[in-house]
Amino acid sequence: MLVIELKLLSGRYHATPWGRNVNEGVPEWPPSPYRLGRALADVCFRRRPDWPRERLTAVLAALTAPPSFHLPEATAAHTRSFLSSNEKDATSKQRLFDAFVVTHPRDPLLIAFPVDPPEEVRHDLDALLRDLGYFGRSESWVEARLAEAGTFLSPNCAPLVAGRSQKGELVRVACLRDPAEYAAVPWPQAETGRGKRRKTVEAPSWLDAVCLGTDDLLAQGWSDPPAMKLVDYALPTGALRRRPARQRRPLTSRFRVARFALHSTVLPRVLETVPFAERIRAHLMGIHRHVVGGDPSAVSPLFSGKDDAGNPAVDHEHAFVLPLDEDRDGRIDHLEVRVKVPFDALELAALDRLRSVWQPDGKPDVDIVLVGLSAEPAATMARRWVSVTPFVTRRHHRPGRGDFGTWLAGEVALECGHHGLPTPVSVAWIDGVELRGRRLRWMEFVRSRKGARPLRGHGCVIEFAEEVRGPFALGALAHFGLGLFVPDLS
Repeated sequence: MLVIELKLLSGRYHATPWGRNVNEGVPEWPPSPYRLGRALADVCFRRRPDWPRERLTAVLAALTAPPSFHLPEATAAHTRSFLSSNEKDATSKQRLFDAFVVTHPRDPLLIAFPVDPPEEVRHDLDALLRDLGYFGRSESWVEARLAEAGTFLSPNCAPLVAGRSQKGELVRVACLRDPAEYAAVPWPQAETGRGKRRKTVEAPSWLDAVCLGTDDLLAQGWSDPPAMKLVDYALPTGALRRRPARQRRPLTSRFRVARFALHSTVLPRVLETVPFAERIRAHLMGIHRHVVGGDPSAVSPLFSGKDDAGNPAVDHEHAFVLPLDEDRDGRIDHLEVRVKVPFDALELAALDRLRSVWQPDGKPDVDIVLVGLSAEPAATMARRWVSVTPFVTRRHHRPGRGDFGTWLAGEVALECGHHGLPTPVSVAWIDGVELRGRRLRWMEFVRSRKGARPLRGHGCVIEFAEEVRGPFALGALAHFGLGLFVPDLS
């Protein structure tokens, strides 16, 4: 038996069944094996273009037998969007439905194919599944893998068997047609003008037929894709009516870094790193509160920086909100939100909904575009690192602590230890950062959170005995972008 495990990381599966219009508001459930085959073909062509066609064909051919499903508890839902019709009447709108299935992200969906392919086919199938980022519409983030046959639970949705009574709702599921069946499919014919008929085009290979797009199907005269067959299934009664349990903890993903690009006619200045990061954090907390149902006490501690008792988080476990000036023009153009432990599904949903943030003094909003999620930040290895935002500390120098410069270097070394970095071999102080021909002094930066007393800012070049990973942020306001160090290229 070949068992595929799908986990819907956002808790949603967005897809429309074959033969239904999207505005009927009916979601596809169970997921279509034909859709899965096409998704895997797309992954192969994009991620593994060096694979021979025969190798991909062998993988997809293993998915042609109608499978059985173990479906998790789920409910059907939809959103309605009203889009402008570009007419003079501003109230003229076109209503669009987005139907989807809601399930708990922790509950896997299992698809069992009654075949036992060779080990190399299993290995290739598992590799393609692990490269699958979404399944259905692009909102349906998925984590897929090949599971062991022993993990398959009893099926609750299976093909109808002739002569056998099966309870449930009849649904038609789009499955992959076997290559042998495909070879016997009659090809569409067109009039030649003399009372004769001919094929519209030469029949493509089975793999090419799996990949045919809608334009190709219409041009060739197909009403249904030739590599697809509709199979009757018995869907359990009420399979899309029970609400998934809400008390369980959302599934944890593998992602620990969210990267955004910023767009605005007036981007925020790098001098405003702290207030900009504060607005981002507050906005994320508000979005997450909405995602979890409006309960302020349920806001993620990764975003709030506080535990269940309202105490500040320790050990830097909460999110680093790092505004970045990557083209060094003095304006913030990117943003990274980093955490030590992976985001869960609801935290990812909040990050996905972070679309814009306001600016003070009548300046235009900043549009925020999520451009990547990753398990690790894009890293550079270097021995020498230089400040691009001021390093600040809440500890105070006292005469008994020795020379001020030596004490401050010790504060930097102490912070390195807190963040898993080795002790620097040297710390050389600098008075500012050079950006596009202008030198910004550390005192010009906002060096405190709203309503707090500004802290004294310093900058330095740190050198380690060996190369370390970065960029990294150190100091009292490291979670808001101060104390940011980048490789020293001078």
